[in-house]
Amino acid sequence: MEERGNEGRVTLTIPNVLTLSRLVLLPVVIAGVATDHGALAVGAMAAIVLSDLADGRVARRLGQASSAGSTLDSTVDFVLIYALFITFYAAGRITTIQFAVLYLAMLTILGVQLVLGGTVGGEVLGRTRLGKPTGALQYLYLVLLVAGEVARQSRPLAWVSNAVFVVLAVAIVLNTIECLTRLRR
Repeated sequence: MEERGNEGRVTLTIPNVLTLSRLVLLPVVIAGVATDHGALAVGAMAAIVLSDLADGRVARRLGQASSAGSTLDSTVDFVLIYALFITFYAAGRITTIQFAVLYLAMLTILGVQLVLGGTVGGEVLGRTRLGKPTGALQYLYLVLLVAGEVARQSRPLAWVSNAVFVVLAVAIVLNTIECLTRLRR
């Protein structure tokens, strides 16, 4: 199961199976949230986070790191993050304003990657100073939202979740401004 070359094709290596496992677990988190089975959502989300932490490390250790695997990882993370934000909004767990801010991040990423092809003058527009930290904050916020499924009455968890959202919102706005600034050049 070794990846050959950088042909842009994803092969079923152990790291790529770890990455794809997140898509298998995604409906489990959604079902847990939608049916008020918080423990199910928390368990699946824990496995998702572990998979995300492990896939790149395993790829490097096994010599199976590739641009195709990296693209797969980013794509799966994008699908997972925004599918879960939509789920939490549809379940009434986040407000319309929160969802609008999160949706702004999604539109920025899609606009840059799909509409503009992701580059202008050889510069990758989707890579900004706050891109990775914003993605990490999105994951952290999702983990807190999922944890809230088993601890809905926890004031400290709600406070931390709201504080993380405020920091995330600022990061999203600044990241969007940076992307728009690059587009003007």
